Amino acid sequence: RGIVRISGPECVSIVSRLGDCGRPHSALTQPTCLPGFVNLPQGMGAVPLTLYLWPSKKSYTREPSAELHLPGSPPILSAALEALCLAGARLAQPGEFTLRAFLAGRLDLTQAEAVLGVIDAADRRQLLTALDQLAGGLARPLRRLRERLLDVLAHLEAGLDFVDEDIEFITPQQLSEVL
Repeated sequence: RGIVRISGPECVSIVSRLGDCGRPHSALTQPTCLPGFVNLPQGMGAVPLTLYLWPSKKSYTREPSAELHLPGSPPILSAALEALCLAGARLAQPGEFTLRAFLAGRLDLTQAEAVLGVIDAADRRQLLTALDQLAGGLARPLRRLRERLLDVLAHLEAGLDFVDEDIEFITPQQLSEVL
């Protein structure tokens, strides 16, 4: 099988121009799987596919997205890309889906970098490190550290607010230990 993925506000209407998948796509509220056919250029005609559709909040990019699951023949996949472009899509830039996911808040920066690490992994060790980072291996300790620093900041600000009342919320020694 070969998979062609598209994402963006017009993706559902672009996919609906390519062939017959049995029902209208514009009223999508849940992820949906539809069998059907796609009409391909270059004399290939109707080719069977399974179409997976995701409404905005459910997709990787938090935009409407679709995947065309087709026979994995390179000429078929090339023709599918051509058909999508003729219907109004454009080819994504390298890393664009991950960038969109990051900008939509689906991934944090460490996870977005981990996607690149997975792609660029040259051996099993590098791959496992990147997969751990993608699963939050770096983000979790950073999140805990951020929470601790915010607590310290709250104590410092409270001390500033009550400086005239001689209340010490955090001692210089405690501050030094935490930092």
